[in-house]
Amino acid sequence: MHFALIPALLSLTPLALALALPTTSNPSLPHPIPLFPLRPRNETNLAAGTPVSRAGLVLNPEAAAEANPRDETATRAFTSVNIKTAFGQCLTIDPTAGDFRQNLIPVALKACSGDEGQKWDVLTQAKHLEQGVGGALVVSGATQGCLNFDPRRAANDQVILFSCGGRADGDGRATNSQEFAFTPGKTSLALTPLNAKDTCLVPDGGKLGTAACSGDAAQVFTIG
Repeated sequence: MHFALIPALLSLTPLALALALPTTSNPSLPHPIPLFPLRPRNETNLAAGTPVSRAGLVLNPEAAAEANPRDETATRAFTSVNIKTAFGQCLTIDPTAGDFRQNLIPVALKACSGDEGQKWDVLTQAKHLEQGVGGALVVSGATQGCLNFDPRRAANDQVILFSCGGRADGDGRATNSQEFAFTPGKTSLALTPLNAKDTCLVPDGGKLGTAACSGDAAQVFTIG
């Protein structure tokens, strides 16, 4: 590399620098490895500037990808499945209903349609899941955000999607507000967050809300 190029390269962003590095046309030689590994993107494919409902008012795709990367190391008990209420409605998210990072998205209950916003993964081993507590993460296939119960929020806004690990920028480790009691092999379950073991997620006027666990059939959800 010519030394005259060094000042220009130092002025580039990490992504631009990785793309600017010389490559080889010789297929027998290894491809160059980017100096700065990129985090996996989520799957919403929304453009920068797309209006969102909460903080920031417009989507920042780079911030959303950083806050909600897909965990490629995870063990998934279920992948890209519907989660249905006892009344046959699907847990549904709108990727534009949160903030600029695609956090704080409420979970609606709608007729099952096959929409990407109705696809969920259930993770039983993951970088943001504490091991040995009998819990699982419920992760949106559309945004890679985790289902989260936060009792500190307003009563009608406690069940949301949030960055797995509990930090808005995606750097959190694990939080029991996102860990739900789970028995491997079962496809019917109550969604009981481990930070409130007597609380169950329940249908509440077209969205997910909470109630004291009672064993009622209305508190049971079906995976698949």
